[in-house]
Amino acid sequence: MNTLSFHLRDGLALLLGGVVSACAPVRLTAGEYSETRGPGVILLEGQTLRLASDHTFVYEHWSDDVSSSRYGMGTYRLAGHKLQLRFVAPPLAVVEVQAQPIAAPADSLVLAFAVVGRPTLGTAQTQVLPGATILAYDATGQVVAGASSDAAGRAVLHPTHRARRLRVQSLGFVAWQQACPASSTAYRLELPADAGTPYAAGTVKEFRLKRSPQPAQTVVMSQGRRQTVFQRLASGQ
Repeated sequence: MNTLSFHLRDGLALLLGGVVSACAPVRLTAGEYSETRGPGVILLEGQTLRLASDHTFVYEHWSDDVSSSRYGMGTYRLAGHKLQLRFVAPPLAVVEVQAQPIAAPADSLVLAFAVVGRPTLGTAQTQVLPGATILAYDATGQVVAGASSDAAGRAVLHPTHRARRLRVQSLGFVAWQQACPASSTAYRLELPADAGTPYAAGTVKEFRLKRSPQPAQTVVMSQGRRQTVFQRLASGQ
C-alpha cells in the first residue's frame, strides 16, 4: 500500500471518528452546573442549573438586579443532544416564623431576633444572616426603632410604645413583616431566597448540548445563537 493510501485511510478514520463523536449523545450527570466565562471572570448575571437523579431540576437565571431575575423548577428530559426543561408551579416563598414570650420588665418592650436564610432554591439548607435590618414603624409609617443582626444573625430591638409594625429584611431574601406584639417576644425567622420572577407552570425551555473543548466537567448549551458554557460544581461547592 502506498503512502497516498495510508493518508486517505487515516484521514477517513479521523473524519468518521469526528462524525461518530458529534452524533454521540452528550452525557449530563446529575449535579449542579453554573455558567462560566473563564477563570477569574466575575459575572453580573448568569445561569445555574441543578439536575437531580429523579429527573427533577431547579433553574435560575440570576442577575444583580433581582427584578430581572427568573427562576423555576420542574422535570427534565435528556434525549441525544437535547435537554428539555418543563416547569411546574413553584412553591410559595413563605417565611418560617417561631415566636415565644420572654421575660422583661413590665414597663418595657423587648424583641429578640435570630435571623437565618435559605439561600438555595429547592433545599432546606440554611445560613445565619448577619447584617439583616430590623425596623419598627409607627402608625404613619415612620421608623421608631431599628437594629442590625450581628455575626450570629441575632439582634435585640427596644421599640417605643408608638411601634405598630415590624419588618425584617436582608438583601437577596424575602422580607418579613407583621404587627408589633404587645409583649416582649423572641423570634426565629427563616427567610427564603428572593430569586426574582418564577417561570409560569407549563413553560418549556430547550437547550442543545455540545461537547466542550474544556475539561470534562464542562458542557456547552445553546439556545438559538447563544452559547453558554456550564461548569459542573464539585459537591459542597
